[in-house]
Amino acid sequence: MQGSNGDTQSSSEEWLLLRVGAIPRNSLGWFRCGVGFYNKKDYSKSIECFEKAVTLDPMNYNAFQIMARACIAVNRKEDAIAALKQSVILDNPSDWQLLVELTSNRE
Repeated sequence: MQGSNGDTQSSSEEWLLLRVGAIPRNSLGWFRCGVGFYNKKDYSKSIECFEKAVTLDPMNYNAFQIMARACIAVNRKEDAIAALKQSVILDNPSDWQLLVELTSNRE
């Protein structure tokens, strides 16, 4: 698969193993990798990392929060809404506004 910049796109695990030589073993590690990919605007890898983070720690509302923003960046609105709902369920009040905005135009 080709990335938008012409690179061969690989999974976050493949990228980390190739470039770093290791992969995270806990939720915080995956979360931090997700933030790194997000900051590089590599939203697909970012989402993968956040998904691994919340699998290991389903209470990590920060991972759901930033995953939602990465989903918005790649036009995955329904996935963004699902992630924001989970963040709000985990009592993160900062996501209410974005959740209301995203769902206000739903049919």
